Amino acid sequence: MSRSETQDQWLDTILDQLRALDGVACEDAPDGIIKLEISRNGESRDISIDVRDSDYRALKIRYGAFRDVLTGLGIEEGMTFVAPPLPRRPMTPPMRAAREQHKNVFEAWQDVWKTLRKAEKALDVEYEIAQMKDYY
Repeated sequence: MSRSETQDQWLDTILDQLRALDGVACEDAPDGIIKLEISRNGESRDISIDVRDSDYRALKIRYGAFRDVLTGLGIEEGMTFVAPPLPRRPMTPPMRAAREQHKNVFEAWQDVWKTLRKAEKALDVEYEIAQMKDYY
């Protein structure tokens, strides 16, 4: 299966989402390997992505590596945000802002998961279409 713009688009989207998050360091090497260091809650994981690989198996492994890193850092797919209980006293504006920021960070990680699943689905559809074209 040859490399397509769709595959590049999804990878770019995922990387853009990750780069926008705190605790994610991204380094683009000239040899076509992207190195990511993702840190969260005191834990850190590294992932290397070879953007030159274009076959279906390599792309599936790439998305699997993303899933493993996110799961290893405790970022579970499909979770809903549950705020801590409200204090007895009225919340101050800094408290409200901190709570909202925490919610936004949580939702950003969930958006990464959603984009990752969409990318995998697009890859599977593209592969099936290529298989059908070869068959017929």
